[in-house]
Amino acid sequence: MKKILVSFTLLFVLSSSVHAGIIDNIKNSLRPHLIKVLGEKTTNDLLGDDPNKVTLPKIPKVIANAKDSSSIGGGAKSKVTFEEKEGQRYNYFYVKEIVKVTQQREASDSEISKWMNVLGQNGSRSGVYRALVLDRYYSRLENEPYNSNDKVIGFTQYFIEKYLDKSISRSTLEGANFYTIKRNITEKALEVMEEFFKMQGDDLYSWYGVLSQDFAQNYGEAMDNKVRKMTSAYEHKRWAQGVPDQYLRSELIIKLHRVFNSLQVN
Repeated sequence: MKKILVSFTLLFVLSSSVHAGIIDNIKNSLRPHLIKVLGEKTTNDLLGDDPNKVTLPKIPKVIANAKDSSSIGGGAKSKVTFEEKEGQRYNYFYVKEIVKVTQQREASDSEISKWMNVLGQNGSRSGVYRALVLDRYYSRLENEPYNSNDKVIGFTQYFIEKYLDKSISRSTLEGANFYTIKRNITEKALEVMEEFFKMQGDDLYSWYGVLSQDFAQNYGEAMDNKVRKMTSAYEHKRWAQGVPDQYLRSELIIKLHRVFNSLQVN
């Protein structure tokens, strides 16, 4: 398989009869597959450096707890909005999914109606999330003897170090409740995201793009749709730049809980 991919790549890259634009498209399509087989260095030797490469920015220091953009004072970072009906449809699926991934149960019709009403009255998606992880049902889950497994502990240490610029000892995580860990790590990630929101430039979207690529490549079984499964940080970055701020926050929340849930059961 490795020889076939290399031969196929060279056939197109070295062919002088192929239009440059077509070559670029082929390179972009082949690159993620070649990286998996050959590694990034060998792939870059064959195709050249990726012109769309997104690098992880410096992680900002958290100076305040995570809050919605409306309380920051700088206004929304993204000016993208959706039509009312479209927004309602997205909110409906968000409510169903956020209950499922946080509390690992199906949302009732009455719950969906309640949270849809909250969002319809300008409530925030992150606010709905926090209400779910601070309610009595979630508190009961945190009080149960539901320890995290080795995969969850390893991922937690890795995620904290790479994307939050922090560290935590294994001994601290051993014996800790699974639901407590994923709630705390998600909150810390939101705090870092809020610091990025306050900054000029596109570091926020680069951070999200690299993180999302990482999740798609290494925890793909937890990602449930075409967008989440994209293995290009550049494409994730572009997606993030094209949605309202609330949607970016909620997608981070969902992805983290999906990864945690997947690792705990595998």
